[in-house]
Amino acid sequence: MRVKPPNPFFSRILPSFLLLAFSAGVNFAQAPGEASSASFESLAKSADGAREAGKLDDAIHDYKRALQMRPDWAEGWWYLGTTLYDSDRYSEAIPAFQKLVDLAPSAGQAWSFLGLCEYETKEYADSLYHLKRGLILGNEDDPQLARVSNYHLALLLNRSGEFEQAVSVLAASFGQSQFSPQAKVLLGLALLRVPLVPEEVDPSLDALVHGAGEAAAAIAQRDSVKALRAFSSVLKDNPNTPYLHYAYGKALAFAARDEDALAQQREETRVSPKSSLPWIEMSQLQLRLHHSEEASQAAAEGVKLAPDSSSAHRALGQVLQALGEKERAAIELEVATKLAPEKSLREEAIISLYSIHAAVGTEGISQGAANLTNTPSPMSFGELAQQAAAAQAAGNTDLAIESYQKALQLRPEWPEGRWSLAMLSYSSGRFPEAIAALKILVERMPNLGTAWAMLGLAEFEMKDYSNALIHLQRGDELGLGGSAKDVRLAKYRLAILLNRSGQFEEAIGVLASVFGQGTIDKEIRIALGMALLRISLLPAQLEPAKTALVESAGDVTMWLTGSKYNLALPKLQALLKEYPATPFLHYAYGTALAALSEYDEAEVQLRKESEISPESELPYITLASIALKRHRAADAMAPAQRSVELAPDSPETHYLLGRAYLDLGHEEKAVHELEVASKLAPSSPKIHFNLAKAYAKAMMPEKAEEERAIFARLNALAEQQRSRTGSQAYGAAHSATDFTPVHAETDKMAPPIRP
Repeated sequence: MRVKPPNPFFSRILPSFLLLAFSAGVNFAQAPGEASSASFESLAKSADGAREAGKLDDAIHDYKRALQMRPDWAEGWWYLGTTLYDSDRYSEAIPAFQKLVDLAPSAGQAWSFLGLCEYETKEYADSLYHLKRGLILGNEDDPQLARVSNYHLALLLNRSGEFEQAVSVLAASFGQSQFSPQAKVLLGLALLRVPLVPEEVDPSLDALVHGAGEAAAAIAQRDSVKALRAFSSVLKDNPNTPYLHYAYGKALAFAARDEDALAQQREETRVSPKSSLPWIEMSQLQLRLHHSEEASQAAAEGVKLAPDSSSAHRALGQVLQALGEKERAAIELEVATKLAPEKSLREEAIISLYSIHAAVGTEGISQGAANLTNTPSPMSFGELAQQAAAAQAAGNTDLAIESYQKALQLRPEWPEGRWSLAMLSYSSGRFPEAIAALKILVERMPNLGTAWAMLGLAEFEMKDYSNALIHLQRGDELGLGGSAKDVRLAKYRLAILLNRSGQFEEAIGVLASVFGQGTIDKEIRIALGMALLRISLLPAQLEPAKTALVESAGDVTMWLTGSKYNLALPKLQALLKEYPATPFLHYAYGTALAALSEYDEAEVQLRKESEISPESELPYITLASIALKRHRAADAMAPAQRSVELAPDSPETHYLLGRAYLDLGHEEKAVHELEVASKLAPSSPKIHFNLAKAYAKAMMPEKAEEERAIFARLNALAEQQRSRTGSQAYGAAHSATDFTPVHAETDKMAPPIRP
């Protein structure tokens, strides 16, 4: 996914490097004559006006004309380049930025924009060089540009095989904040030592890369518990993936579990027999375990496998030093010094394993179809396309597929044909063939949401649920086309996969958009009921004995989402009477009562839920929230603290604990908890609102002002979203990540404290 800085050229402030260019004596006022100068001034003013009015095509046209008159007008090249960049006209922007860096060679922002444009045109070598130049010269005046540039620089460092440096650049850019989803993908590629950019990776491996990214992000944040848990999860489904055991072993070593780390490195030598990395790591582990002979053997094997590696020779030198063999150790360490710095490594076997181009040949195509595609056709592309369309219209699926395949051999860039081939393959149950066609389509048209959704649907049929969830989500985010029936199917499959992964509130939201469009059938009621009862299964895996309960819970969810409490509450009471020990029924009843401000009875139900589900943070979150609404901060402390213990990675738990501390006058503790919540959910208006209050009370006015500005921006966005989508009165668990607007009548912003 492409990431862009937000419209920097609409700023009315002249970039600092242009001011420096003025002071350095660059002459922008030269004109061949008075008449042409007047014409230039008119064009420059017109271009600026068009740019500020958002008329980008007019601005580009006038900037180009003005620059023909004054080629040394640096400000004009800046605005022309950034306007072209924002219009996605990257190849046209490159010459503008090249001219600008000639005029102002110390302008870090200009070098960064040049590199970003070259990235988009896939001129990766030039882009890498120029993004590095931008980083060295600095672009801190525009933090958003700096972050986007560093992200793309990290992508290209990773692509060149400089995995550790890529992670270092990315970690420095994000600091202590949460990594974005795109950043986690890059971290996953680096952990797996895949020298590709995300768009070059086979989509069938997205789930693997995402899982590795979660582990890598936890490592970067020095959260060993979370990292080891993530590794266990991803290795369960991918035990033979190169470098996973290696990375897991390093994480175990960081946690001082040396024997377990050694076992993982031994496993890596099986998976990656030609790699020196696990042997190098094993030599260090054996040294720490005082196994001198084994350490020496491992280090020697590392050098044997990678004789040009400075790391391998250094590891052997360190082992020899520990063994007292000083002369041999000195030789190895000298070799390591001469070989340093370590050369970047792009393993062809890894590239072949992950590359979309390697994966989309005849993958998933039946042998008969493969033979057909390999047989030269005497027909032209036009004849084959006409034959394919006619066969499709006549219902002759086999002939249509054969004709589309042959036509695509002659014209691989034919998107309509690729789409028709995919749809025919899917509708006839040839899901591997549909997946193969859709992989090519999404690579060439990455913003086509319907294609991503169809890929997810085909993967669902193949029981590749992890990838299906990722691709259906991507399709939903980009926008779904097709018939209402097709959209309904895609959203239903997305919802049940969200349920399966434990994302219950998200599943309810997706299903609400489905049943809001028509009659609710049994399958949607069951999916809604599974979400309410927090059952992490697919509907087909549900025990038949639970069907009646789940379907009734689905009716309750539907009514609660529609604010029909008069229907929902009696049904909940009846279900609780029949199924009093069912997990999350008391929680659903308690949150519904809380939504109606019936707090006393809500607290009773939530305490019952905490007895039935003692390891769930949800009843404690709602108990703390109720206490805060009733201005009983002391009563909120215990459930808020317990919720943090149960869910330390939840922004909501830290937010509520921070609110309790704030109301009790413990400003320092409040600041700490709210800062944690802000890092976990940086887009939540209510967190920034209360963090601003905490900073103000803690006599930190500058930080309070910063948080007020962030809150104002996010709250405006939340109001816009609210006006577009409307609001739902019931939510099973109000999350700190919600874009719910904060209103002054419920909680007033503390006035600024002036020094």
